Amino acid sequence: MKTLTKPSHTRTENREETKDIVVFDAYAWVEYALDGPYADMIAEELSSAPHPLTPATVIGELKEAMLRHLIPKSKILSILLYVRNKSTVVNIDAEIAEKAAEINFQHKKTIKGWGMLDSIVYAVTILKKGRVITGDKHFRKLPKVTYIGT
Repeated sequence: MKTLTKPSHTRTENREETKDIVVFDAYAWVEYALDGPYADMIAEELSSAPHPLTPATVIGELKEAMLRHLIPKSKILSILLYVRNKSTVVNIDAEIAEKAAEINFQHKKTIKGWGMLDSIVYAVTILKKGRVITGDKHFRKLPKVTYIGT
């Protein structure tokens, strides 16, 4: 894995309030699993976050990405087990679903390509009072986001 420092465009509002709860988006887990340019940064975030969270929907997005990249089945199973062991998987309950609906309704008006899976991740972030780590361009200008993309 590469050793990188956080890019200057990484932003998080209220970092002190949200340092304990970090929500890992599919982008972050794919970056880590496929040893992308920000894999070391994700590893550092994972090791320093006292309460790392992964929305259950992210597991599906991660597996699909690994299948798309032709990752061997044994490695996929190993990575998914690692995600479950290193973070708390947050199941999508009625409260999260309702918050996601509100977020989806609002952000679809202003963010091209925004989808329900983005809304679920952001709903978990808001309801758990954390910050999300992602490189998904849809999140770039939102509060409570540590953005790792370009």
